[in-house]
Amino acid sequence: MLLFLSTATIYLDRQVMALTAEKIIADFGLTKEGFGGVIAAFRASYGVTQLVGGFLVDAQGPIVVFPAASGLWALSGLLTGLAATLGVLTGCRFLLGIGEAFNWPCALKVTQEIVPPEDRPLANGIFNAGAPVGALLAPIIVTIITIKFNWRAAFVTTGVIGAVWVVVWIWYTRGEAARFRGNRSPLAGMIPVMFRILRLRSFWALTVSAIIINSVNYYLGDWIPLYLKTTRGFSFAVGNLLTIVIYVGTSVGNLLSGLLVRRLVAAGVSVARAKKWTLFLSCVLMLSAVAAGLTPSRFLAVGFLALTGVGVAGFLVIYLTLAQDLDSAHVGVTTGLLGGLGNLAYGFLSPYIGWLADLHKNFLTLTAMGVLPWLAFFAILWGSSFRGDVAAGPHEKE
Repeated sequence: MLLFLSTATIYLDRQVMALTAEKIIADFGLTKEGFGGVIAAFRASYGVTQLVGGFLVDAQGPIVVFPAASGLWALSGLLTGLAATLGVLTGCRFLLGIGEAFNWPCALKVTQEIVPPEDRPLANGIFNAGAPVGALLAPIIVTIITIKFNWRAAFVTTGVIGAVWVVVWIWYTRGEAARFRGNRSPLAGMIPVMFRILRLRSFWALTVSAIIINSVNYYLGDWIPLYLKTTRGFSFAVGNLLTIVIYVGTSVGNLLSGLLVRRLVAAGVSVARAKKWTLFLSCVLMLSAVAAGLTPSRFLAVGFLALTGVGVAGFLVIYLTLAQDLDSAHVGVTTGLLGGLGNLAYGFLSPYIGWLADLHKNFLTLTAMGVLPWLAFFAILWGSSFRGDVAAGPHEKE
């Protein structure tokens, strides 16, 4: 439950920027391309930290790293509400990325330690469902606070919520240091591990997914509220609240993916084949993004984006389990490398996404979101993740 709450709180904090984007753009005199630059600062620090942060998670364990990183992102989120210049705003988002980058390596390290492989898709789906749940709550909380006070008060509020989570984690995990202490490996010992992982074909197959599928997911979080209000013509309150429909889709996708794998396995299908079918169906659903960009109906666009959310979440659940299986002794390193590369790629693309929005060509971005996931799907089939040439966990039954 704490892992779920952490992910939910992070996305609640992260969505404040997306939900108040037009107000921030107006206050700081930005174009959408400039706003994309602020997003890029967050993703750049997030990506770089993930590349090296996995070493720290594996070496020190989540018992210490988790609350320290969470405290940093809570403070950074709070300070964002006090930013007076574009430079300070960008700097706060940069620090936020450093703190938030540890959430998934830490959470996956916890589930890898305590959950057997056949239940990991469901366990990962439950904690990853915190992302859309946080995004579901954000439109209500942020809209009310922004209308009653201003956009800055929304950042301060979510920062305080993050600080409360840190206190609860420290209290709840007292006496658990031995269980989640990490392997205490020196940094020098992690370098050979990293190069060994980089030599795996499976790693590069998953890297394609880390870049493409995570970018689709990040777009839904970072740009859709602004898209609904500036391109589809919804008001501030209605546009924000309609994002709930889309994030319901991602919540459903997180849970259905794990449940589908379990149901197929119970029916006699192998775990590997069940994961492949789940990935395929997820790609079919993500094709809805193309329809969202082309339909003249703004309400149909919301529905298609919700189906896209179901697909992207379902794909990510399986992707996370494959990342766990890549090297069960170094989950933090593996997920950190994959997540880091994905975030750096998306950070690079963010200003261009804003540039296309300035040119009123959002449909090109949405078309790419629907088509490119198939490249990730076939990359995984080409890779070795399903064929037994990866390091299996101690409970692996595939």
